[in-house]
Amino acid sequence: MSKASKPADERDARLRLEARLHDGVIPVPFLGQTWQARGPAYWRRRVGAVVLMVLALALVGGMAVGFTIGIVGDGDDAVRIALAVVYDLTAVAGVRSGLRKIAAAPLDDRAGGPGTFFPNGLLALVLAPYGTGLVLTILLAMFGRDFIGERRAREMSKPSTTS
Repeated sequence: MSKASKPADERDARLRLEARLHDGVIPVPFLGQTWQARGPAYWRRRVGAVVLMVLALALVGGMAVGFTIGIVGDGDDAVRIALAVVYDLTAVAGVRSGLRKIAAAPLDDRAGGPGTFFPNGLLALVLAPYGTGLVLTILLAMFGRDFIGERRAREMSKPSTTS
C-alpha cells in the first residue's frame, strides 16, 4: 500500500466505524443526522452554521484588518508594508488548513472533546490572518449543493430502506 492511499483508507475505515456507531448513518458536522431527510431541522442547522461562520469571519477578519492597519501605520515605511504583506500571507496557511478540513469531512480530527483555550493578545495577532483564511474557506464550501461532508457521509452510510 502506498503512502498516498493510506490516509484515504484510514479515513474510510473511520467513516465505516462512525456509521456502525450511529446505526449506519454518519453524522455531519453542524448537521448531525438531519442531512438524510433535508427537512426543516436540516435547513435550520445549515443556515445556523453559515451565520456562525459569517460571524467568525467578521471577528477574525476584522482583527486581521485592524492588525494589518496597525502594522502598516502611516504607509511611509517600506519595511512596515513588507511586514504587513508577510503577516497577511499567513492567511494562505489558513486556506490550506480549511481545504484539508473540507477534504476530511465529515470526520473531526480533534482528539476527545473540546478543550479549554486561553487566548492572549500575541496569539490573536499571529492567528488572525490564519483564522480568516480558514473560516473563509470553510464558509465558501458551505454554499455548495451538499453541505461539507454530506456527500461523503451519504456514500459511506448504509443505504436507506425507505423509498
